[in-house]
Amino acid sequence: MNGVDVDLVIVGGGLAGLSLASRLAAQNFDGSVLLVEPRLEYTDDRSWCLFTPEQSPWAVAATRRWQRWRIAARADAGLELSAAGWCYAYLRSSAVYAAALAKIAEAPRIQLLRGHRVDSIRALDPGVEVSSSAGTVRARWAVDTRPPSIQRIAQATLRQSFAGREMVPSGSFVDDGVVELMTDMHADAHGFVFTYVLPLSPERAMVEATRFSTTTLDPSVLEADLDAVLEARGWASAQVLRRESATLPMGLPVGDRVKASPAVVRAGIGAGALRAASGYGFARIQAWADRCAQALARGAAPCGHPREPRLQAWMDTTFLRVLAAEPERTPAFFTALARALPGTVFARFMADAARPTDLARIVAALPPAPFLRALMHSRPRPSAAVTM
Repeated sequence: MNGVDVDLVIVGGGLAGLSLASRLAAQNFDGSVLLVEPRLEYTDDRSWCLFTPEQSPWAVAATRRWQRWRIAARADAGLELSAAGWCYAYLRSSAVYAAALAKIAEAPRIQLLRGHRVDSIRALDPGVEVSSSAGTVRARWAVDTRPPSIQRIAQATLRQSFAGREMVPSGSFVDDGVVELMTDMHADAHGFVFTYVLPLSPERAMVEATRFSTTTLDPSVLEADLDAVLEARGWASAQVLRRESATLPMGLPVGDRVKASPAVVRAGIGAGALRAASGYGFARIQAWADRCAQALARGAAPCGHPREPRLQAWMDTTFLRVLAAEPERTPAFFTALARALPGTVFARFMADAARPTDLARIVAALPPAPFLRALMHSRPRPSAAVTM
C-alpha cells in the first residue's frame, strides 16, 4: 500500500500492547510498527495472577507460584484446595514490563513512543489514520488496546474493585505456602467483600481488600476495608512497600463490534479480555498476542480479541446476575463450589480450560432457585450512579 508511514500502529502500551509488540520483536517481524503509550515510564504498579499448568511458560516465569489456595467465609476455617499439575502463579509488572521492553529495544523496526495519547483513529480507503499528541501517521492496520471508558465500566454487571498493599507484616505473619484466594467472605451495604493474601516470602505479603459491587465505589471504602483487615490481623503498623488498586469490569458489555475500518481491530480489557466471572485476563491476553503475531507474520491482517464461547458466556452472565442480585448469598455460592469441585476442576474452570463435564459439575454444585430467577430476567438489576 502506498503512502503509509508504518505498517502497524499499536494504540496503547499496556499489557496487551506490550505483549503483541514483544511477540513481533521475537519473531523478527519485517514490517514497521509504532507503539503509542501515554505513560512516560513503566513502574512496578501492579501484578497479575493466574491458574496455569505447572510447566507452562508463565508458571516458569512467575515471581512466585503456589500449589494450594484457601476459600473461607467470615468466621469459617474454610477449605484448602490443590490441583495436581496446576499452580497459582504471580507475576510482578516490573518483571513483565522489563522482559517485553528488552525485546522491543532489540527490534529496530519497532518504535515505542512514550508520553503521547492517541486522540482518534480514522478510517481511510484503504488503511487508517492515527492522530495523537505527537502528530498523525498513516498505517495499513491499527490494533486498539486502550482500556474501556469510565462510561463503559459503569455498564458492567459488576465491578471488581480492590485496594492492596505489599508489606512486611509483623511477627504474627507465617508464610505457609497457601494463597488466601477468597477469605473472610461476607456482604454489607456495598456488596460482596473478601480478603486476598499472597505470601510472597517469609518476610513479605500482598494483602488486598476486594469487592464485587454494582456501583463504582469511592477508593476510601476500599482503603477502610483494608485498614480493618490489617487491624484485625495485627498488621496495622506493618511497613508498606508499595500499593496497588484497580476497578475491573466483570460482564463488560460487548459494545458495537462493527469496525469503522477493516484495518482496525480491538484487544485487551476494552475488547473483553477479562473473564466475566472471575476478572482474570493475563493468560487470555497472551493467547491473543500469540495469534495476532502469527497472523501478521503470515502477511495477514491482525486479529482482535475473539468472542466468548457461547456456553461459557451464558454461564458467566447468569452467574454474575445472581451475584449482583443476591450479594448476601455470594459467600455460600463460592463455598459450595469449593466443597463440591476437585481442585483440578476449579483450576481448569478459572483457567478457561473447563471440560463439558466440569461445567456440569459446577451447575450441579450451585442452588438452582437463584439461578432460575436470574434466567427469568434478561437484564441484571440496574447499576446505580457512581458512589462518592
